[in-house]
Amino acid sequence: MFLIDSSVWIEYLQPKGSHKIKERVKEILQKEEAVSCGVVIVEVLRGAKDEKGFQMLRESLLSLPQLPIDNIVIERAAEWGFILDRKGKVVSTTDLVIASAAYKKARLLHLDKDFKKIASVFDLEEERLLS
Repeated sequence: MFLIDSSVWIEYLQPKGSHKIKERVKEILQKEEAVSCGVVIVEVLRGAKDEKGFQMLRESLLSLPQLPIDNIVIERAAEWGFILDRKGKVVSTTDLVIASAAYKKARLLHLDKDFKKIASVFDLEEERLLS
C-alpha cells in the first residue's frame, strides 16, 4: 500500500506535471495500492480551481481506502515531533500527522524533504520522488 502525499497529488494533477511522477501514480492506482488520509485530502482539496474540480477531486480521493487519524496516530505524531525538535530536525505538524498515519501501514510516496527527516530517526517506510 502507498499513502500518496499531497505533494505528489499536486504534481500529478498539474497539466504540465512531471511525466515520471504521473506514471508512478498511475501504476499505483492501476494496482489498487493507493490509500489516503484526511489531512492529505484537505491539503489537495484546498487547491481545487473551482467547485466542479473540488467535487471531482473529493469523490476521487474519498473513494480510496482511508487510513484513520485516531488517538494513536496523534500521540505518535506528537512524540515524533517532540523528539525531532530536540534533535534540531524541525518538520511541519501536518507532515508529522501524515507520516504517523502511514507508519507500519503504507509506504509514504512524497516530494517533501520533511518525510526524509522523519525517516532518518523513525522506521518510516517512504519513497521520495524526484520530478
